[in-house]
Amino acid sequence: MNILYYTLKILVPKVLMFEETTKDPMKSQEKVLFEYLKRNKHTEYGGRHNFAGIKSIEDYRKNVPLNDYLSLEQYIEKMKKGEDNILTVDKPILFGTTSGTTGRQKYIPVTEYSRVKKIDLMDLWVYYISKDHPDIFDGKILAIVSPEVEGYTESGVAYGAESGHGYRNMTDVVKSLYVLPYEVLDIKDYDSKYYCILRLALMEKVTTIASMNPSTIVLLCQKLNELKDDLIKDIDNGTLKEDLKISSELRAMLEERLEPAPERAVELRLIFCEKKELLPKEVWPKIQLIECWKGGTVGVYLKEFPKYFGEVPIRDFGYLASELRGSVPITDEGAGGILAINSNFYEFIPKEDMGKREKRVLLCDQLKEGEEYFIIITTPAGLYRYNIDDIVRVTGFFNKTPVIEFVQKGLNVTSVTGEKLYESQVCEAVHKAVDHLDVPIKFFTACVQSGSPFCYQFLVEFMQNPPSQKKEEFIKFVDEELCRLNCEYETKRKSQRLSHPVLKVVKNGEFDKYRKKRVDEGAHDGQFKICELTCSMDFHEHFDIEEHITID
Repeated sequence: MNILYYTLKILVPKVLMFEETTKDPMKSQEKVLFEYLKRNKHTEYGGRHNFAGIKSIEDYRKNVPLNDYLSLEQYIEKMKKGEDNILTVDKPILFGTTSGTTGRQKYIPVTEYSRVKKIDLMDLWVYYISKDHPDIFDGKILAIVSPEVEGYTESGVAYGAESGHGYRNMTDVVKSLYVLPYEVLDIKDYDSKYYCILRLALMEKVTTIASMNPSTIVLLCQKLNELKDDLIKDIDNGTLKEDLKISSELRAMLEERLEPAPERAVELRLIFCEKKELLPKEVWPKIQLIECWKGGTVGVYLKEFPKYFGEVPIRDFGYLASELRGSVPITDEGAGGILAINSNFYEFIPKEDMGKREKRVLLCDQLKEGEEYFIIITTPAGLYRYNIDDIVRVTGFFNKTPVIEFVQKGLNVTSVTGEKLYESQVCEAVHKAVDHLDVPIKFFTACVQSGSPFCYQFLVEFMQNPPSQKKEEFIKFVDEELCRLNCEYETKRKSQRLSHPVLKVVKNGEFDKYRKKRVDEGAHDGQFKICELTCSMDFHEHFDIEEHITID
């Protein structure tokens, strides 16, 4: 009787119940909504919006306005001060914070009640993975999450990453499945953290790697080669590099786990001699699965995975944010997941309606496959009719319940002359240029450049600096592809209201330097990403630009 057997046996009833509810999603949605309204009718927010008198979904919409963080911030500030019965009857156990990469930092209440709801969804996700990958428990899980505690509110409640909170509070049995003790993930120094992660992981039989953002996984792969000499030396001697910026207590804890492993050191040296680099697929040949985001704008990083991992399958985490867990992927294919109808109440605004005075607000049984929507959420932690400013796409249905995937942040749209350029369009154009011209890149960001007329500048750090002709072809290809993808962009380019884009080649290593700076400033390491499209006109000032390439 192994872990897999017990996992499947325990979770089967929960899975069968979930799948049964997908046959009538609105029945579940009404149940969830009225459960939350009844539970919180005597709170300040519930009293102000007459939760006790709401008898239908239509009543709910009439009594409760569409919200964003700004409209709920006054209530959240009271909760941070320790006041009770504000948004929920449940006291916050943590305030989950956003990474701050797309706007001001937000503090999202997490309660024990809301955490249990998310754990239920995590159980479903684990079941489907275990069923498809039965060998996943034959080794260890290398998971990288953001630290739980960034600080404390004046009432003494911690704020930080909910992923870190969950990792830190796992049972001892579950912790034994993971490579890293939580204390390693809490290391503040960027370089020291990654060294310690690799130092411990290289001594384990890793069968799965999990991190929300694939850029974190790519960075780990790059660090593996960069640090290989010191890592192999430490493995050979059973030591831990002396110049790491970690506490003496953590060093003592880690060194207690370490023993000389000359055979492993020899094995790694042989791999390097034969392959000329250390690749994860060689040092951890038993990897069964990678778990990370696949939807939205992370495709440029996923393109690097085959080099490092071969054909190892990738499972999406699902639609997941600080505010909610909103879907359950049940396959390695694509990035879609079944809408989590038993955990949150959802409304949807068609993407094309968002700028209109009169907006259609739809329920989950009114959605159409292939269409994109802004998603409005009501959660167990007290976010009511909350516009999270995310766009999701319906990719199909499981029974009668939509399967959704994240497309992009709604904020990541620029329009200096009415072109309404979406981040997803920019990403598609760049990815096609990378594939067509075979010019791998480490990162890119598009942003508006002032001028007469305005234009878009593309900051790009190439894996290897291509010839000048290729760079000219690259930016020309991107421009042509944007014209194909966006008729408004094409119109503005042809009418010369937008000038031709500019390629700014970023010096090698600048992305890593910027990432380290942002993490040091408080951004979540595990969730950090550079926006592929930003309205900031001075964003390029963060980077050392080597070359400017323009097209006629």
